[in-house]
Amino acid sequence: MTKPIKFKNEVFTRALKELSEARIPHRVMTFKAEEKSAEEVTRETGFPLARVVKTLLVQGTSKKYYLALCPGNRQVNLKSLARAVGEKMVDMAKREEVSKITGYFIGGVSPIGTHRPLPVILEQSILGMPEIAISAGQWGCQAVLRPWDLREFLGSRATLASFAQAEGEN
Repeated sequence: MTKPIKFKNEVFTRALKELSEARIPHRVMTFKAEEKSAEEVTRETGFPLARVVKTLLVQGTSKKYYLALCPGNRQVNLKSLARAVGEKMVDMAKREEVSKITGYFIGGVSPIGTHRPLPVILEQSILGMPEIAISAGQWGCQAVLRPWDLREFLGSRATLASFAQAEGEN
């Protein structure tokens, strides 16, 4: 087996390596990241905010961790997410836990290439989009792909649920 060729200044993360090895069609968008937010991705690349997908690490009362994928223009309803994963409650993971559990820094967490395979809960509305941008595992680097390809790649780790709400909704 030959190693993938890396060109000068080309970004190649664990997430991109896994996508390439699985032959999942994707393209890479890079930009200078300072805020590390979905809004910044949109501002710097012009990619629609609703199709920039945030990857958030949450932890249930069982102490189990989950990755929640949510459109950039929405927020996670933690009660709905808890119901979707069969937990009494879920909450955002502690900041110091994120890199230890995922292998990525906040603002660069990808659902692909984590240290250990984590259950991934996709907001079901994501599947209706023609393509999405997810973090490729590094600040300022996004992988753009079809949401159905992502779901197929994640396989049995992926669950669909409705848990996103507009900002400020209760």
